[in-house]
Amino acid sequence: MRVLITVPNEHWIHRQVVAVVCRLLLHDRRYQLDVRFPAAKPYENNQHQIVREFLHEGFDFWLSMDSDNPPIRNPLDLIALDRDVIGLPTPVWHWKGGGDHERPIHWNAYRYDAEADAYREYLPRDGLQQVDAIGTGCFVIARRVFEHPAMQRGAFTRKLLPDGVVDRGNDFSFSERAREAGFALWCHFDYPCRHFNEIDLHDAALAIKGLMVEPELCCAIHHCYPCQPDCTYHIKRRTPCEVAHGVPAEP
Repeated sequence: MRVLITVPNEHWIHRQVVAVVCRLLLHDRRYQLDVRFPAAKPYENNQHQIVREFLHEGFDFWLSMDSDNPPIRNPLDLIALDRDVIGLPTPVWHWKGGGDHERPIHWNAYRYDAEADAYREYLPRDGLQQVDAIGTGCFVIARRVFEHPAMQRGAFTRKLLPDGVVDRGNDFSFSERAREAGFALWCHFDYPCRHFNEIDLHDAALAIKGLMVEPELCCAIHHCYPCQPDCTYHIKRRTPCEVAHGVPAEP
């Protein structure tokens, strides 16, 4: 079985991504691997050129990881599951300075909220889950997905509003087109990625400060964890407790 591994980049690749690629080449003998570092611009054009090569050169699966987005575990393990699309979840900095209790980090696996016509972070973050959208920082895609004619017509192209403002980025646009073509999207939360991203440490400090919730709002601060059944704050807002206090959340 032939696997195409790509690292889309703009002439810079984080050393830990390089280390992951080297480990795969040196130690994983299950598949015939072909590694490439394409740098065409813009990003969507790069992805579409990769899709063209993927199809024309007869690969069976495509593993992609962005230049700042190394998987922690071996992503080639996921090929044996033989799913259409599997995303490897990545933490994304999402702090907007919105006040206390705002979560600064989200994971890029999503469910679709039809009422709001928007995507929400997927829960539960446990094992293999079928989702409505994935992030494109790291994924594994089977050949059959791009053999579908609809997926050969700009699958990663962003969707725009009439005035040119982006309505759906390349990840949501790809996910919607794949689902419309009848393919299932999955995310494996046991295979997370690192994400090396430049942030302002001042913002990081404010975000952490905002997670320091009032004692009456979280049983974990009272050291009476696990939370009692009436602790609705902890049930609804698990991640701040995990991040701020290092306590594994339980419903």
